[in-house]
Amino acid sequence: MMDSRHVAFSDDSSHREGRYNGLSIVTLEKCYYRRFRNRLQEILEDSGVRSEFKWEKLKNAKYRFVAEKFIEFVFRRKEKLRIDTIIWDLEDSRHKNVLGRDDEENLVRMYYHLVSTTLSKRWPIEGCCWKWHPDIQSSVDWVTLQDCINNKKHKCVKDLFHENPDFERVNLSSIKPSNSIRFPFIQLADFFAGMGSYSCGHFDIYEKWELLNNPQKSLFYSSEELSFSNSEEERCRIIKKFNTRCKRNNLQIAFKTTRGFRSYQPDNFLNFWFYKPQSKNDICPTK
Repeated sequence: MMDSRHVAFSDDSSHREGRYNGLSIVTLEKCYYRRFRNRLQEILEDSGVRSEFKWEKLKNAKYRFVAEKFIEFVFRRKEKLRIDTIIWDLEDSRHKNVLGRDDEENLVRMYYHLVSTTLSKRWPIEGCCWKWHPDIQSSVDWVTLQDCINNKKHKCVKDLFHENPDFERVNLSSIKPSNSIRFPFIQLADFFAGMGSYSCGHFDIYEKWELLNNPQKSLFYSSEELSFSNSEEERCRIIKKFNTRCKRNNLQIAFKTTRGFRSYQPDNFLNFWFYKPQSKNDICPTK
């Protein structure tokens, strides 16, 4: 088997709670890995984060500083890496009212969709050999998933290959579940997975927060209606900063019109894919 020349890092966010779930994968050539990893580690240390950054910890200025620096880190290296995020709605026809819904198996399917699409459509297939580091705390059975990717045995493969036959030629050398503290790229994936799902699930909060920053419009609301927790305040600030940066770079990532981040140009280095059921037979797996 070829030595891996490309690396991938992933994490999922809020797949047990909330209406919208998300997961992200960060991909880059291995030759950039060490230098970029060291910079991410510097960001964490300089900001006073001694353990790890997670979106759910974004409740104060310290973690906001990390998030702001993560955004700057990504845009400065937009020619060298990709971040793809898939978001799904537990209230859509695929998930809602499904008796015995198996959310852990559904997460496996979503990983499969995201990874297969990213590695086969967003990167050239020829010459790429991948080593994938997902977060070790995820509930996914990685041995089974690697088997289904390498040997095309998983029960969701048939529909996937009908859409994406190029995935058969993807070379994935290994999947190695890893500790996010030692692999800060996993923390970066957590940031985008969390921000993506939060942007959809809490868009109404963001709308009100933005009104608070518009003195003319905020006069029509009471102080209680425009009151926010620390986490809401910090997360809305980051979403606004990120959305502004995307618009400045013409990435064609919608936000307000779609009530959450969604990409119109998935080939761009930042991609938010809002998953929609592919047919009436596209139903969440059951236990």
